[in-house]
Amino acid sequence: MAALRPDRAVKRVLVGRTDVLHQLAHLRATVGGGGLAVLVLEGEAGIGKTALAEVAQRDAAEQGWATVWVQGVQADAALAYGGLVELVTTLRVYLHELPQRQESILSSAVGWSANEVEGDRFQVAAATLALLAHVSESAPLLVVIDDEQWLDAESANAIIFAARRLRYDRVAFILTRRFDEAGPHDLTGFATYRLAGLTEQDVADLLGVGYSTAVVSVLTRETGGNPLAVLESARTLTPLQRAGAEELPQPLALPDRLSRLYELELSRLSAGAAFAVRLAAASFDPAIGPVVGALTDAGLDAEACLDEASAVLQLRGTSLVFRHPLLRSVAWRRADPAERREAHAALSSTAPEGPARTWHRAEAALGYDRDLARELAASANAARSRRGYAGASAAYEQAARMLADGAESGGYLAAAVEDAFLAGDGARARRLAKQVLTQAAESEPRAKVLVVLGMLELHTGTFVQARSLLREAAAIARGRLLIRALTELASVCYLLDDRAGMTAAAQQAKTAADSADPEQSMLAAYLMGAALVFAGQQEQAAPLISRALELLETEPMLRDDPRHLSVALLCARWLLDPNYVVGGLTMVQIGLRRIAAARELGALGALALGLSPAAAGLAWTGDHLQAYAFAGEAVELLDVLGYAAEPGIAHETLAMECAARGRYRESAELLGRAVDVMHRSGLGSLQPHLAHAMISCALSEGALSQVVALGEAELREHAGAGVMLEPLGVAPPLIEAYVGLGRAHDARLLAQRYVAVNVDSRHPYVVGTVARCQGLVAEDLDDLTDAFERAVTAQLLVGDRAQIGRTRLLYGMRLRRKGARIAAREQLRRAVEDFAAIDFQAWKDRAEAELATTGERARSRKRPEESALSSQETRVALLVARGMTNREVATALFISPRTVEHHLGSVLRKRGLRSRTELARDLAQNDGFQEIRFAD
Repeated sequence: MAALRPDRAVKRVLVGRTDVLHQLAHLRATVGGGGLAVLVLEGEAGIGKTALAEVAQRDAAEQGWATVWVQGVQADAALAYGGLVELVTTLRVYLHELPQRQESILSSAVGWSANEVEGDRFQVAAATLALLAHVSESAPLLVVIDDEQWLDAESANAIIFAARRLRYDRVAFILTRRFDEAGPHDLTGFATYRLAGLTEQDVADLLGVGYSTAVVSVLTRETGGNPLAVLESARTLTPLQRAGAEELPQPLALPDRLSRLYELELSRLSAGAAFAVRLAAASFDPAIGPVVGALTDAGLDAEACLDEASAVLQLRGTSLVFRHPLLRSVAWRRADPAERREAHAALSSTAPEGPARTWHRAEAALGYDRDLARELAASANAARSRRGYAGASAAYEQAARMLADGAESGGYLAAAVEDAFLAGDGARARRLAKQVLTQAAESEPRAKVLVVLGMLELHTGTFVQARSLLREAAAIARGRLLIRALTELASVCYLLDDRAGMTAAAQQAKTAADSADPEQSMLAAYLMGAALVFAGQQEQAAPLISRALELLETEPMLRDDPRHLSVALLCARWLLDPNYVVGGLTMVQIGLRRIAAARELGALGALALGLSPAAAGLAWTGDHLQAYAFAGEAVELLDVLGYAAEPGIAHETLAMECAARGRYRESAELLGRAVDVMHRSGLGSLQPHLAHAMISCALSEGALSQVVALGEAELREHAGAGVMLEPLGVAPPLIEAYVGLGRAHDARLLAQRYVAVNVDSRHPYVVGTVARCQGLVAEDLDDLTDAFERAVTAQLLVGDRAQIGRTRLLYGMRLRRKGARIAAREQLRRAVEDFAAIDFQAWKDRAEAELATTGERARSRKRPEESALSSQETRVALLVARGMTNREVATALFISPRTVEHHLGSVLRKRGLRSRTELARDLAQNDGFQEIRFAD
């Protein structure tokens, strides 16, 4: 048989590709520099994508790079982790050098181990990242994904996840894809080069001698300069036609007619050779063995059949591949249904035992087959156990087609919808859901797909439509599915500020929950408690939230289940008491333990969603370093996981933390994304939580007029409740802005209202802000001093150095303006210390500037670079300061050791430090440092 693509042919196809060759060389030259080392080659069939990738691979190998080639195959797209098998097999020698857990995860995912894959599908992605990063420590690594649009979803998810996060490692990625058959994988942010047709001169160089100028011109024009179309068309011409002495045939093999030329070529094959081609087109495995076995079983001479087909099928090692992917498509398209079934039936007896053989049997079946349907369902369950949700969805769909019983097939289709959603394929989930809602009369499958559709709307559509779908699901669901639907419905109602809807969902859950089921009991108590707090009935809510927490912490099945991470964290929000103790642990400690457990399991979806409320809670308790770290990680993971409609708590928390550090551009971008999502989600007005974030950011930047505009709008539209749900909670920053703008009368009136409605509050946070507002508007020096001292005393109980620092800054400013310059200096010095301890550079600069007006220069330590740490730098710093190695930090944060090394160097440089020990001492000065627990 002919060898695949000789080097001379590759060189001919590269004619006219100087620009893209330079880009490919630049990709290798700049790898590891911190940017995305990915280039997507896009174009029509035959334009030269694969040839360019092959040359890039050859050049990289000649320069000492390690290389991996993963081939997307349309027929294999439903088989979970098919592409990852190629990648891991190539790098198998490195696999045992990974941490045991990551080795086990990858071995299970690719079918080398019977163990179930732990965590969610993104744990496989994290292990893939670890493998690629480890390989690149020995030599630069080039990963080529050819025909990316046909790669199975699980493999694409793992490889693209790694590509987005391996910015400081010597790993480069080249992806080729047909722009007319773009796959479902999100390549947003990757550099893309669209290959155009060749020029007339390029075509002349491609063809070489023997072609007249007129013929070259016609071939260029008629083929659009498509190299494959030019070569294939030229291959059919006689010498006289090439020289222009005879007319050219019409029509030529234009790009859109190239398949006709291939059809003609395939039609010339004998029956045996044509059968060999159909077998190769039907096979899920490129190995030549199953095809040879099927030909032999059919009584044919396998070697003779394959030799005759060698112009179509070529041998690469032990793999049988088509000369061009389009040949495979044409060969399969021209086969009639009976011929396709024949090919699958033949392969079903020679393919290795496993999912591929089951699929061949299913494709060969004619009519209904209950036993085969159940075998497919078992295959789907096996794919689920490896977190191969896309493959599971396809298997369930095929199983449903093989059943005459509508009830059973509806159940399989509903499972296919759920798995498509878990795989991140919203379009497929919606298509299958439509079938269920049209065909299935049973309530359970209908309820399942309605919940999925509601979740899809929540993540990618509008909150209003999500509420409608979840209400419809709750009307027909039963048991755990009903409680799940009601939990999601209550969450959407909260986002829509729909108190009545949230209360109704909670009441229904209370009535329907099975008291013998700990999970249902926990969620029912949680929902009712949250609804009561939302309605302003905190005292009635506390026992219910406490009951939910008790179940979460004492029931083994609930204690570390990552699915309930967000519920556990939100319990602290509804209790409004981070120091509440359950089982000897405070709410903060419980939250950090559960986050560590989700991290250990690799449940990145749950982790991303859980880090959002955790970051907000930590900021509220005054642990701004870890809040900044968690919020940034949540935003990164939400982006990587494709939760497009999720920007909210994490983005707002990160925006506030960035603004306080003087990273104003980053803060504005985050708020802009949150606003865009708000509008796309069907919310017509600015929601209170987002308004509070925008006010905080404006205050950090000193944009007092913006604070006033936002604060007054909140008073008009939402009565201005605060982060503690206290009445007129928007008043403190608004009063501060009024004072700063010289609007003393407005400040005094609003302060009087704020004090009056919160006079009975005993929470130190509210007591502190009430006293601070009184101090801001006090005229008498003694009254001013008394109010600010009470404010500081109360805020010290909360321990939030940001709030304490702001109070001391305002205290010092007021004292200076009253002429008490020495007393002002003391408060301003302490404010500088408070802000420096939590890296609030913007506020620290403001306090230092105010201190300078008293005649004293700040004596804070000067650093080589005054820019604040990024969120990821902060994350790395906190873990390194706890004594973790670079590899341990990388595993905890789902990044590479080289990325850790880069960020650690930046941290030491920015802080003017020389060692990890000095970093630990530096961070230990922060009050919240001792509470940091990433992986306890």
